[in-house]
Amino acid sequence: MEREASNTCALVMTGGGARAAYQVGVLKAIADCYPRGHAIPFPILCGTSAGAINATALACYASCFHLGVRKLEYVWRHLNTHKVLRLQLGRIVAHSVKSLASGMLGRPAQMALPLFDNSPLERLLETLIDFQRIDNNLLYGALEVLAVTASNYNTGDSTTFFQGRPHHQPWARAGRSGRSSIIATPHLMASSALPFIFKPCRLQNHYFGDGSIHQLNPLSPAIHLGASRILIITLASDEPDPDHLPSDPSSSDIAGHLLDTVFTDALTSDIERLQRINSTIRLIPERKREQLSLRHIDNLVLKPSRNLDEMTLQHFHRLPWNIRAMLRLFGVEAGDATGLASFLLFEQAYTQELIDLGYADTHQRLDEVCAFLGLEASLQKTGT
Repeated sequence: MEREASNTCALVMTGGGARAAYQVGVLKAIADCYPRGHAIPFPILCGTSAGAINATALACYASCFHLGVRKLEYVWRHLNTHKVLRLQLGRIVAHSVKSLASGMLGRPAQMALPLFDNSPLERLLETLIDFQRIDNNLLYGALEVLAVTASNYNTGDSTTFFQGRPHHQPWARAGRSGRSSIIATPHLMASSALPFIFKPCRLQNHYFGDGSIHQLNPLSPAIHLGASRILIITLASDEPDPDHLPSDPSSSDIAGHLLDTVFTDALTSDIERLQRINSTIRLIPERKREQLSLRHIDNLVLKPSRNLDEMTLQHFHRLPWNIRAMLRLFGVEAGDATGLASFLLFEQAYTQELIDLGYADTHQRLDEVCAFLGLEASLQKTGT
């Protein structure tokens, strides 16, 4: 099942903790346009943080798009916070006491201890993801490449680990690089390790954290890996929350703002940069483009129609009591709209609502999505 390199579509999925359930709804709506048994329409899969987990799950079922989306939806619809993380309050208190004592005695500072233990997520990934299927899909051509991005704490670079067909080569640019790897659970744990929330992950003698931190060019991996079109699912809404006033911001407001900045600002800038480059390329004669190895890259961005912080208000009480108590130390109350809580809300009612929102939003733009994917009307009608 060979694909034309000139018509290769990439899927780019960003991070956002529990918010990434929205991506599943988008994928479900797109899958409705294809017949059962059809391969994934995105031979290049690129993900960061929670988006990397979704991308890897899809890569395992690249030969059957419907099946991959159904399995992904089942997991997200049946999530609970205890399956993803747990608060290690006792260790935090003991660590703080030791760090204080070390400082008073002039000893080296203790290594930073994260607020949450993400070993439940590690066990969940080991149970649910059959990484061997990625190799099989690459071998039979259902998949071109899977790319997972993490942030290297040792070098400060954005590192993309990719598992692809033989013609895909590593790259190195200022502040970013691509390494050929066999994707496994440690890569996903590294890509999703939010700073201060989860512990860094050690890979190849370096420590890595959430891939969004140093990712100044989120579209770069897809472009390096040969995409001619990029479908982007971002979790940042254009819809403001009128009830959440910026005056007197709490620690929670600031933390949520920083997380939103990490996950969305670089992507927004990169999309604008790509659009400017495309406009410039249109002015260059086609023959000259070939000489300069320039190519036009189409893109389509799908994002929530509602403010996800506002949605968090209805579900904050579903978080385990100890996590709610810890969040209150940061100024998070049940009546506050805050981004920090939405990243941690791995509860069924919240993730189900996000999936349904992603599904509805994509159906509103289905003609545009189908046109972007080059779907013919006859193929759309065969989807169920």
